[in-house]
Amino acid sequence: MQSKLIPLTAISILLPLCTGAVQVAQAAELSTLFTTPAERQLINSNRYKNDEGVPVTVETEAIQEPLQQLVRKEVTREYKISGITVSSDGPHTVWINSLAYEDGEQLEDKSRIKVLVGDEIKVRITTPDGKKYYATSGEVVEVTFLEPIEKQE
Repeated sequence: MQSKLIPLTAISILLPLCTGAVQVAQAAELSTLFTTPAERQLINSNRYKNDEGVPVTVETEAIQEPLQQLVRKEVTREYKISGITVSSDGPHTVWINSLAYEDGEQLEDKSRIKVLVGDEIKVRITTPDGKKYYATSGEVVEVTFLEPIEKQE
């Protein structure tokens, strides 16, 4: 009978260890709780209540400004590169949608242009959110970027 008790005892010892390992693995999969600024503001206002249940005033001016910056919309623009002129004695020129722009200028959507001279002459369009698009003369490039939505008062 003792030989049958040893496996049962071993199982009773190993079973909690195995379930504990599963729980540790599940806990390791959990990551940081990500919340929006509005949720963090609510959590902070609830955290800083006094004994009577009345919230202690917290500076909200600094919290509301980043909220406006986080609200963004996706913008899509199409640019036709009509021509690129490389100059040895002055700035390079690019014709985009029939308008001339000098190297380094901003487009109407605040994208920056840069003429790249090498084996193939290209123009690089860098959108306000940092994405880079490349095109050469005669090509049409479609750019997409996120733009902050302005608050209308």
